[in-house]
Amino acid sequence: MKGIARVTRLAGAVCALATGCALAHGAQAGTSADELLGDAQRVLQQIDAGQYATVWQDTAPFVRAKYSTDAFQQGLAQSRTGVGSIDHRGWASVTRLTYTHDKVVPDGLYANVDYATWLTDGRIVYEKVSFQLGSDGRWHFTGYEPRQSQGVAPQARTGQP
Repeated sequence: MKGIARVTRLAGAVCALATGCALAHGAQAGTSADELLGDAQRVLQQIDAGQYATVWQDTAPFVRAKYSTDAFQQGLAQSRTGVGSIDHRGWASVTRLTYTHDKVVPDGLYANVDYATWLTDGRIVYEKVSFQLGSDGRWHFTGYEPRQSQGVAPQARTGQP
C-alpha cells in the first residue's frame, strides 16, 4: 500500500538522518530516557493492539500535515502486520538528536527508541519508534520502523512510490 511506503519512508528519514545531520543534545526538559521509554512502550502497546487511530491522535503535527489519517493508519497496520507474533521485546538504545536546517523534518529535538524483538517463531526483528519533542514539552510520535537487521534501513518495495 502507498500508506506504508510513506510512513516507512518518513520514519526512515527521521531515523536515518540521525547519522547525517544531527547533533547530540544535552539533558533538558523532555529528554529523560525513562520518559522516552515509557512513551515508546505505550505506543508499541497501541500498535500491537491495532489502535492506530489512537497513535494518530498523538502524532507530531508535521507528520499529520503530510499524510491523511487513512494512509497513516493503513501504513502503520501494514508495517506491524509484517512483524508477526511477538513473544517479547527489550529496548536496545535511546538516541536524542537535534535537527536544524533539514529538508525532510522540521527543526527540533527528536528521539529514537530502538528495540530487539523476539517473535514466537524464534526470529528476532528490530523495531524503531521515533518521536519529536513538541512545544508542549511532550514527545509526539513520528514513525515506526520494523526491520530484519539492526542498523539497516528497510529496502524500498518494488512498485511503491
